Amino acid sequence: CLLLTAYCFLGTMPTIHPFGGLRYNPERIKDLSDVLAPPYDVIDAAAQERLYQASPHNIVRLILGKPSPTDTPEQTWHTRAARDFAAWRTEGILRADPTPAIYLIAQTFGRDARCRLGVIALMDLRHDLNGMVYRHEATLDAPKQDRTRLLEAIPANLSPIFCVYPDQGAATHTLLQEATRAAPTVTASMNGETIRMWMITDSRTIQAVTQALAAGAVLIADGHHRFEVAYAKRDRYPVLMTYFVSMEDPALVVQPIHRVIRQPLSLERLRRFCAIEPVRVHDLALLAWWLEAPEGQGRFGVWDGDQLYKVTLQPEPLARWLMAPSVPRLIATLDVSLLHQLLVPQLYDAAPTIDYTADASTALPRLNGKTDGSLWLLRPIPLPQVYALAAQGLTLPPKSTYFYPKVPSGLVLNPLASCIIASGLGLR
Repeated sequence: CLLLTAYCFLGTMPTIHPFGGLRYNPERIKDLSDVLAPPYDVIDAAAQERLYQASPHNIVRLILGKPSPTDTPEQTWHTRAARDFAAWRTEGILRADPTPAIYLIAQTFGRDARCRLGVIALMDLRHDLNGMVYRHEATLDAPKQDRTRLLEAIPANLSPIFCVYPDQGAATHTLLQEATRAAPTVTASMNGETIRMWMITDSRTIQAVTQALAAGAVLIADGHHRFEVAYAKRDRYPVLMTYFVSMEDPALVVQPIHRVIRQPLSLERLRRFCAIEPVRVHDLALLAWWLEAPEGQGRFGVWDGDQLYKVTLQPEPLARWLMAPSVPRLIATLDVSLLHQLLVPQLYDAAPTIDYTADASTALPRLNGKTDGSLWLLRPIPLPQVYALAAQGLTLPPKSTYFYPKVPSGLVLNPLASCIIASGLGLR
C-alpha cells in the first residue's frame, strides 16, 4: 500500500490513510460468508471448530489456529498460520486491490434491522498517540504475547481494531450513508448479520473522512491488546488497520457484560446491603427497562436459579463505600465496580468463580432450578460516559463493555511487509 500525500492530514489527532487491501479472490472463494469470522478473542472452542469446518480458507486459521500436541517453541499454530497465509497468496486465494481505498462496511443486525456504518483505513502510529487514542480497558500480558508472536509470524494486520470517533452533527455518518447508495463491492453474512462493503476511492470522500477523524481523539472499542502490540512495533510497522464508527451512529450499540457467579447467594445476606423486589420471570422486558434507566447507582437484576429480583444498593453502604473507595471515585460509582469491589466480598465467603456473558438469555436456562450460582444483570455504561472516563486516563473494570456486533475478520487484510511508507511525504 502506498500512502499518498493527497490523503495525509497531519495535526494533533489521529492520521489515517487509504490502502490497497488484501482480499479474498471472488474467483476462488464463491461465498465470502464461508471465510469470515468474529475477532479472535470472542471465538470459543465450539465456534472455532465450526469455522474450521466452514472452509479450509476461513480466516480463523490465521487469527486463531489450533494448537497441536506436537507443537514446539519453534513450530506452533502461529507458524502454521504463516504457511497458510503465504500459500493463500501464492495460490491466488488472497489478492491485493490495485487502488488505495478506504473500505466502507454496513453491518445490518437484530430484529429491527439496524445498520451500523464504519470505515476501515490505516491509522498512522508514528505520532505520539497519547491524547489521540483513548483506552478504556486494561491489557494482559498473555494475549499481548500471543498477538506479538502472530505479528512476528505474519507481518500483516489480519483483523481491524475497532475505534469510535466524535462526529459533531453526524456529518461524517451522513456522508457515509450517501455512499451506500451505490452497489456494494461485496456482500456476505455472519451470525445472522448482513455485511456489505464498498471500496471508496473518491478523493473528496476520503479527504472528508480523513479530516473528520483528525478533528478529535478516538476511543478504542475493541482491540486494546492488538493496538498495544502494534504501537510497540511502530518503528517497524508504522500503521494499523482500524475500523472507525461515528459516535453519532444510532446503530452503535454498547451492551453490558453480565456476571454468572458460581457460588450460592444468600438472600438474607443480600438484604443487609440491598433492597430487593421479586419480578415475574416473563416480565424481562420490564426489568430491561428498569436496568437501562440512567438514574441511580447500584441497580442490578439478580436471578438466583428460582426467582428474578430487582436489586438496589441501599444508601448507607453506598455512602460508606464512596467515602474511601479502592478505585478512583468516578470508577467507584459504576455498577460494575460496586458489584465487584463492594458486594461480592460481602456476599460470598471466598473469591467465587465468575463467568461473563453479554447474552443473559443463554445464562438463564443454565441456572434454572439450580442453587449453586446466580446471574447478575448489569446496566450498560453510556458511550459518552465511557469516552469521558477514558479521556481522563481512567480504566474501566475488566469486562465492562461489549460493543455489538463484532467487526468481521476476513473482509480485508493489510500486509505490512509490502506496505511502503513513501519518503518525503511530510509524515512524522
